[in-house]
Amino acid sequence: MLWIVLIIAAVVLVYYFLRRKPQKADISLLPEHFVVVDIETTGLDPEKHEIIEIGAVKVNRDSNFHTTLSALVKPSKKVSKKITELTGITDEMLDRDGEGIESAMNGFLEFIGDHRLVYYNAPFDHTFLTKAASLVGRKIENPVSCALDMSRRAWPGLKSYKLASLAGMGGLDTNGNHRALKDCELTMTVYAAAATKLGRIS
Repeated sequence: MLWIVLIIAAVVLVYYFLRRKPQKADISLLPEHFVVVDIETTGLDPEKHEIIEIGAVKVNRDSNFHTTLSALVKPSKKVSKKITELTGITDEMLDRDGEGIESAMNGFLEFIGDHRLVYYNAPFDHTFLTKAASLVGRKIENPVSCALDMSRRAWPGLKSYKLASLAGMGGLDTNGNHRALKDCELTMTVYAAAATKLGRIS
């Protein structure tokens, strides 16, 4: 069901941006299997800040059956009020439901296998995850797509390329964004729409 909803939303996005008759989202452009990934962190610097949530959706392009991964991660320091206001993630949630970064990363790396990874802002998310993977002696060598970069090329000149802004322009429900799984859903839609507009993935 998720895939059907996302493809419909992708068509809406394409229609909004192209300002013409809706075209069918060409899902044949997308990899047969890929993983959409999003993280929430305590800040913007991977050298100082930590991952507090990992979300991923393993997409089977030609099926309506997909699997998800969602993990809260306990940081070494308290989460700032600003981050809690942005994400809704509290210290209490992390203390109760969070796991160590080593456990979370081992689960994540097993989940993604060697599939292509799709991020909204790949340089940000991938850098944090690469650093975290090194903590368990692992590397992430998967191919990567950046839906943000694809969006900038597909629709140059927009006032905002924030994920929620693009999704909102296409009529998607953005309530709950800045939580990892919700942002994965929005990213999947933008990725499909941008690929349709560009005629290729990156």
